Amino acid sequence: MFLKCFYFISIDNYITETIIWNIVFGLSVFILILIVFLIILRNKIRIDARKYAIYEKKTEQVLIEYLYAVNEGLELKDDKKRNKLKSDLLNRRKRKIITSIFLKLRQEVSGGLIINMGDLYEKLGLHKYDRIKLNSKKWNSIALGLRDLRLFRVKGIQNSVSKFINHPREEVRREAHLYFIGVLGFKGLKFLDNLTRPLSEWDQIQLLGQLKKFDDQEMPDISNWLKSNNDYVILFSLNIVSLFNRIETKDELLLLLNHENEIIRIKAIELLSKFEFIEAKSILIKNYENLTKKEKIVFWNFLKEIATKEDSTFILKHINEESFEVKVIALEILVSINKKEYKLLEENSNDASLNKIIHFLNRNYGY
Repeated sequence: MFLKCFYFISIDNYITETIIWNIVFGLSVFILILIVFLIILRNKIRIDARKYAIYEKKTEQVLIEYLYAVNEGLELKDDKKRNKLKSDLLNRRKRKIITSIFLKLRQEVSGGLIINMGDLYEKLGLHKYDRIKLNSKKWNSIALGLRDLRLFRVKGIQNSVSKFINHPREEVRREAHLYFIGVLGFKGLKFLDNLTRPLSEWDQIQLLGQLKKFDDQEMPDISNWLKSNNDYVILFSLNIVSLFNRIETKDELLLLLNHENEIIRIKAIELLSKFEFIEAKSILIKNYENLTKKEKIVFWNFLKEIATKEDSTFILKHINEESFEVKVIALEILVSINKKEYKLLEENSNDASLNKIIHFLNRNYGY
């Protein structure tokens, strides 16, 4: 019985050992095949990298020669090179290379060469691939498509771009807004008519930077945007008014003094001060008690530029404001428009903080 059990155990051990060795052998073969495959793949990647690096260098040279030839007014009757590039676009890898070369050169050229690049971009049909990106479900693809269409100033696609003005992603909205300004100039500001989303301060800086490249004689009437329901549109419009000195917007600026948004009211006061529209003074004095602390400081700075002797009564009435900054400005205005009242105040004031300011002004400015 014992011998019989030992026999069966020996057979089981033999079978198990055989199976294990077969597995080891199979894994070894698999690993060997995998190593060979990886070596081949790595070599192929290296070969492809060298091949595409050579292709990129040659293609860049072709594009540069083409652009300069067109810029010098040379007729290119034999367009074999351009047709070759056109056919290369069917290859996704080559298309990426050509696009990257265009983007690289776009940063390096200027003047007429930029226009030539835009023309060649469309002649090759690269803009069609960017328009396809606008139908993508990926927001980053849409943003890249909009960026390239803007950089190469592709026109006639405003309707396609307009649907991204209020896109949920800020990056897509930004590129859509920049497209309208970068390609259409001041005419592109019409996108503000339909803007319902926020317009960040950084976006406004970029858009204003684009606008500065164009002739402001082409600027449309912006008064309607100063009445927009979107506070961000109003703030951006106020920045345009400031940058391009649009003094014809006086009536709209005066109306904004009653806007519910404090930031807009402050910006309006600053612009009215910049343009020295004295009509704002009576409005602000009348509504002074309702102004916020920040508005009051901006108003006093405004008053400092346009105050007359007739304002002495108002100044003396509010000379004891809690704000230290307001007290300093009020005293500076008073001494400049009515030294007699200033001296009387100096002699009769029992306010310690006010007396310190008077002493400071007298010592430092010789009042």
